[in-house]
Amino acid sequence: MSRIRFRQRQRLLTAGAGAAAALLICAAAGIPYVRHIEKNYEADRSGYEQQIAEMDAQRVPVFALTRNIQAGEEIGEDDLVQIEVVKTTVPEDMSAREDAVGRYAKVSLSKNMPVSESMLYEGEVTPKDLRNQEFRLIELPSRLQAGEFVDVRVKFPTGEDFIVLSKKRTEDLASGTIWVQMNEREILTMSSAIVDAYLNDASIYAVTYVEPGLQQAATITYPANASVLDLIESDPNIVERAKTELERRMREKLESGLDLLTPEDIQKYLNSKANMSTINPGTQNNSLIQEQSVDTGTTQEAEAAESEPVFTDNSDAGVSD
Repeated sequence: MSRIRFRQRQRLLTAGAGAAAALLICAAAGIPYVRHIEKNYEADRSGYEQQIAEMDAQRVPVFALTRNIQAGEEIGEDDLVQIEVVKTTVPEDMSAREDAVGRYAKVSLSKNMPVSESMLYEGEVTPKDLRNQEFRLIELPSRLQAGEFVDVRVKFPTGEDFIVLSKKRTEDLASGTIWVQMNEREILTMSSAIVDAYLNDASIYAVTYVEPGLQQAATITYPANASVLDLIESDPNIVERAKTELERRMREKLESGLDLLTPEDIQKYLNSKANMSTINPGTQNNSLIQEQSVDTGTTQEAEAAESEPVFTDNSDAGVSD
């Protein structure tokens, strides 16, 4: 029995010695490999650090935007700030501050974007006869925003459609009113189109540009009517009457659209307004909702009165019989 145990011990010792020898051999072979990997890592790291240092040393100043700029919008003094970027990432046509201020963006530009010459274009010199004009008779796109560029067109009942004003920037918008800048010739052409639309039951509307910085202005195709121009000369007030008439037609079109609303649509609107929380509860009153509640209460009282049973005097009934 003791011999068997002795042999088992010898086998275990032999196996342990073999395993230890194998580990020593692996460690002896692996240590140089690990050191080789560490050397390569250190070499790569130093190389990257050297490249970063060289790039930092080659930074150059450029001018970037401090806010988002829409296409066709002028760049002002406060819209630019100087930053430093890596030279290899800078285009060759970067714009200087004095060259960028007063110019216009070809496309929409984002905040913190460096400004280059390819992004800008020169604005036209302001002519002496340029004026701000206000119109309420032009049918405007529902998504039109101030600063966008539009063509103003006139469409006749015959299907003919002409461009009256080309690539006009909307200076301001308010409740269907549009402000644009026009020179004397454009003012006269627009006046002719207004009178033409008035006399021929035409409509004047606007369409927007997709990329105003890249798209050229459309060619004006509206031919000013000689008789209309003569009429304007003989009676200057005809333009104002035509404007009033076109505004009246637009109002009639709006009211006809409102007439299409059903009582159910109006009720849904009033209910949604009633469920909306006011900014200062108790200080804002909605007359429509109040009228609705009064009408609803009156209707409920009337219905309750109709549903109540009516009792008659039997004696009176007997006399009447």
